[in-house]
Amino acid sequence: MLQSINDKAKGWLAYLVVGLISVPFALFGINSYLGGGDKLVAATVNDEDISVREVQNELLQQKQQLTSMFGGRLPPGFDDKSLKSQALEGLINRALIRQEAENAGYRASDEEVYSIISTNPSFQKDGVFDNATYEKLLESNRRNKVSYETALRQDISNRQLSNGITSTSFIPDSQVASYQALSKQVRDFETFTLKLETYKEQIKPSDVDVKAYYDAHSDRYMTEEQVKISYVRLKADDLMDAVSVTPEQLQSYYDENANQYVTPEQRKISHILVKPVDGKDDDAKKRAELIHKRILSGEINYEVALSKKADDIIANDMGFLVRGDMGVEFEKVAFSLKQGELSSVVKTESGYELIKISEIKAEVQQTLEQAKEKIEKNYRKEKAEKLFQEQVETLSTVAFENDTSLDPAAQAVGLEVKISDWFTRAGGKDFTANPKILAESFSENVFEQAKNSSLIEISDTDVTVIRINTKQAPALKPLADVSEQIKKTIIDTDARKLVNEKGEALLAKFKSSGDWSSLVDIGATVDGVEKFAATDRKAIKPSEDVVRKVFAMNKPKDNKTVYANTILPKGDYVLIALKTVKDGDGAVDATARDLYANAIGMRERSAVIKALREEAEVVIIRQRSE
Repeated sequence: MLQSINDKAKGWLAYLVVGLISVPFALFGINSYLGGGDKLVAATVNDEDISVREVQNELLQQKQQLTSMFGGRLPPGFDDKSLKSQALEGLINRALIRQEAENAGYRASDEEVYSIISTNPSFQKDGVFDNATYEKLLESNRRNKVSYETALRQDISNRQLSNGITSTSFIPDSQVASYQALSKQVRDFETFTLKLETYKEQIKPSDVDVKAYYDAHSDRYMTEEQVKISYVRLKADDLMDAVSVTPEQLQSYYDENANQYVTPEQRKISHILVKPVDGKDDDAKKRAELIHKRILSGEINYEVALSKKADDIIANDMGFLVRGDMGVEFEKVAFSLKQGELSSVVKTESGYELIKISEIKAEVQQTLEQAKEKIEKNYRKEKAEKLFQEQVETLSTVAFENDTSLDPAAQAVGLEVKISDWFTRAGGKDFTANPKILAESFSENVFEQAKNSSLIEISDTDVTVIRINTKQAPALKPLADVSEQIKKTIIDTDARKLVNEKGEALLAKFKSSGDWSSLVDIGATVDGVEKFAATDRKAIKPSEDVVRKVFAMNKPKDNKTVYANTILPKGDYVLIALKTVKDGDGAVDATARDLYANAIGMRERSAVIKALREEAEVVIIRQRSE
């Protein structure tokens, strides 16, 4: 639709249309414009929206995982279309599980959420949960406590449902025994290998052969299509230095935001925690109350009690803490006590506790001079973000109106048009490796019609508009450059054909004779036969491919050897003679029972998701999800 408007509307009409489009952008900022406000919906699950942004984020995560696993590139068979489909299906299944968990009343407790957060090494400092580290890490990932903890609670609740489903799986011991006997089966076999390298020596392609292959398969020897793009890139961080700052502006900003520059109240806290053992809350409570009673009566000194430890008792000086450093229940009590006061026994997230405040440092308002560096940074950042929003709108509008050049857009925001290095559809380096840049670079609008791209959000504070600068079409590589490669291809292809012909002929004779005597036909003897005894399914010798084939062969009958073959990825043709098969011990053990039960459990979970999907109202908006 936008492209149609762009093609037909110029001058005052285009400015009017773009102006109307820009209204939500101006009111709500770049996130709203790019999908963070009134989000584009890719699918709905029982009236719950799954946004295009969520699908894109899931797709990017999948691609990052795959590329990290396969040396920086997507493996064959994985393209954006198939991965996006998988991403959307995964999000739909998660929504179904989440909705079912909510309907069934599954809900993670505060203790479970706090336990996971406090034991996460990423949120710890010197092995102990550190609230400042927690908040800083969340901030660096553009998250806040509420959204993160809500998502975590939701994830725990979902896992409660999933675990509830998988734990109901049941497998009779008789089936486990059969599985055990089969999985521990061993086989005796022999192999003889026709090596591809031996037959390669017999293939001698001529120059005429090479030329004929080159002419017949010229499409295989083309250079990759390449492009260079021109781009205008706008970053909020780059605008900070351009913000002018006067003492009066800093003073005004400080006055308006003084509450941000406060050293919070600090309390030096010690505690004695009695943890429930085996879920026995009452016992823990009674032990804590006894300690409290003995302290109050003077029978024992608090500091002495603080130094004593047991398996179910944690007692220590926690140092100075501020609000947010502790669990909710603990904090509620700790900040209600006076200096020197010992609490009664209180139930917290961890157990039953006595809490004492030995020192209180009052909240202190920092002066302008004390916080000047931070104030100036925050001021610059706020102004830069506002300027960024304005310039993003300008960049988007001018690039849209003047779609045959980036110069007007660059001039409008005071930036230079830059040119990338050459890159292909597989991606380039740094900037041109970004999936969003690649998608736009080779889109119909940019690549085919030679127009400016739409605004591309690299991040919330980093955007760009691009256009094709130069194209380099695929070209046939000179024969001289690829002749050696072609020779190797011909040798490999013809050698594989030859070794397969020899192998198939030998296999037929072995099946007929029932022994290796026909090896003389290729000038070999039984000395080349390798023997393998009592080989199990996990064996890696002679190779995983051979072992897999051996265990796929039928059992020998009447002590007659069974012959078969397999072709290894490198081209070797392996002849196999299966001699005997012996079932393993069928005795049931816990490991086998758990393994098989887990497999059945996962099958049950898949069946539940399938049933939920059949009952749910799932609407997929294809034009936004493909």
